Amino acid sequence: MKTFEEKFTAWVDGRLSGPELAAFERDLHAHPEAVAEKQGALELGKLLRIHLPAAPLRNADFFNHQLLQQIRAAEPATAPALVHPVSFWSLRRMAFSGAFLLLLSTLLYFAAVPNTRREVKHNQQYVENILNARSDDPAITATSFHSKENNVNVLWLDGLSYMPRDHKLK
Repeated sequence: MKTFEEKFTAWVDGRLSGPELAAFERDLHAHPEAVAEKQGALELGKLLRIHLPAAPLRNADFFNHQLLQQIRAAEPATAPALVHPVSFWSLRRMAFSGAFLLLLSTLLYFAAVPNTRREVKHNQQYVENILNARSDDPAITATSFHSKENNVNVLWLDGLSYMPRDHKLK
């Protein structure tokens, strides 16, 4: 529901039409000064358009700056909020990144660097098996030696009469 002032402004501007205009003009009899006020507002608008055109701004940026300064001066002073600088490398993120990189480097170390302990342990078992090699047949003798130049262990078996062709070497 519009107030009388809203309807009056719309009537002066010529925005009322149809049944709304007819209802408003019926209610105007209670306000005889309204017609004279409308005439005065229309004449004032006409005179303002003719005699008082808006002067173009020569320096709009300076005007905007001055206007903003006045607005800031009129606002009540508030305590400046503590602003924490936003940075990608916060302390928590640096700690997690460091832990991740440490874990990644450890995994890469164990994946890329051969584990010589396992190889040595495996080679030791192999050498022990060769050194402890013996046969149930007393006619067969087992001799082993290691060539450091070629890095090879050799097991020499004397007394074997033959080796079947289908025998697989391990």
